Amino acid sequence: MDEEMKEEYTPLESEEEIAQEVPEKKTSRAEKPVPKMQSTHALPASRPEILSKILKSYVIASKQGAEAVKYTDVGAVAALHPTEVSKNNTFLSEAGFIIAERYGYYKPSPEVTNYAKQAPWDEENAKGYIRALIERTWFGQTVQQQFQLQNTLNRSQLIKAFGIKATPDASDANRLGLLVDCLLYFGYLVNDEDGNFIARPKEDQTIEISHGADVYVVNGKHPTEVQPLLPQLAEETAPSGIACRVNINLNLTPGTTDEELEALVQKVKTAISLLIKRAD
Repeated sequence: MDEEMKEEYTPLESEEEIAQEVPEKKTSRAEKPVPKMQSTHALPASRPEILSKILKSYVIASKQGAEAVKYTDVGAVAALHPTEVSKNNTFLSEAGFIIAERYGYYKPSPEVTNYAKQAPWDEENAKGYIRALIERTWFGQTVQQQFQLQNTLNRSQLIKAFGIKATPDASDANRLGLLVDCLLYFGYLVNDEDGNFIARPKEDQTIEISHGADVYVVNGKHPTEVQPLLPQLAEETAPSGIACRVNINLNLTPGTTDEELEALVQKVKTAISLLIKRAD
């Protein structure tokens, strides 16, 4: 009787089949993606050539910054898919390249506007406006800090430094590489003969005019360290044996043209002439 019952009893699932199902279910649960930790800073999502095109298109679409525009307007001007623009907006906005007017609408910063206006005629010097913006960003400051520690950097060192500052997720390494490419494209980083990165020399240039005669060109030095380029006429022409010396500093930007510089010099000379007449 017992043997007949054993033969008739057929389990729906064998113990082996059940044992196989359990680990499979556990494995599928373990394969669920772990939520990514939030990044501290936004990163670029496109190559620097595309970013440059987007910035110039922001200037065109906004009528040189007069009107705030959305990403679809910029995409139409740049002949890019709108998502190519939108996925970079957070990075461009945080870095100060574009300025949010209201939700989804942006204007280009004055520096970007100047860059886009000068670029068709002088692309390399126009990039100086972008470098001025980069100087104030978290990644620009990170580069400065790294160069304080060592004279040269390689690509992996920079990516690591940016990663520690911006994101806790190693999957963002690709975007960190795009950030390095961006700094190279706009000339904020310079390659040495060995292919390493070195700090770009400061571009600030000061012209000092004294009594309409002494002209100093100061590049990263205190005026006292620089010798005059023209003879000192101030002391020779000063009345009653009293030397009258007037120093005027002019801070020039990469966008200053020769015509603008000449106009500034003429204004300074006129002002000094008036001072001399009053002294007499």
